Amino acid sequence: MTVSILKHVPFFSGLNKTELNKILAIAGIKKYAADQMVFAKEDLGNNFFVVKSGRIKIFTTVGSDKKKTFAFLKKGDFFGEMSLLGCKTRSASAQAAEESELFVISKKNFKRLILENPEFTLKVLHTLAERLSKCNKDIESMLFHNILGRLADAILELSKDKHTSPVKMAIDQNELAQYLGTTRVPVCRAINTLKRSGVIDYHRGELIILNAARLRSISGKTN
Repeated sequence: MTVSILKHVPFFSGLNKTELNKILAIAGIKKYAADQMVFAKEDLGNNFFVVKSGRIKIFTTVGSDKKKTFAFLKKGDFFGEMSLLGCKTRSASAQAAEESELFVISKKNFKRLILENPEFTLKVLHTLAERLSKCNKDIESMLFHNILGRLADAILELSKDKHTSPVKMAIDQNELAQYLGTTRVPVCRAINTLKRSGVIDYHRGELIILNAARLRSISGKTN
């Protein structure tokens, strides 16, 4: 592995060559097949992960079968830090949503990076603050928005890194239901409502945004 590979990972982009070489010396790479678990909720946390390629789903299970998806992480996103910062066990599960490669940094080396590298530490803190803000918005949405508004907001969030015109993304109704923390039936109804209104199209797991402005209005976003 070379420094040039790390430079193309957004999370490491602000680090200089010396700092990148330090990470190069301590980071391994591990491959995961689609649907393979990275770790499960309540596992002991021993590693910090940065997505090199692919997509990782972060979720929790409520009861025996209900799931809540917190995020789908892409290239440059990191995860696994909470259990290394005092929580000890994993607060959620991580699973490869597709074939993925991860940078893996041990707990010992992660703590060394936090203590010795201010730029790295600031990036971690900034991302944690963003995630806390998103959690607060999710709670607010669940309390005050109907399923249609929540679905519209989820579609906008999940498609924000898509750059096609019109915006397209592959996601099935079960994934959307888990992201919203609900069941498939109300999500199916909400999708059909948006389809009839000409806001989106949805067919065989592919969602297409036809009217982004209307979708933002339904979600309650002002910009």
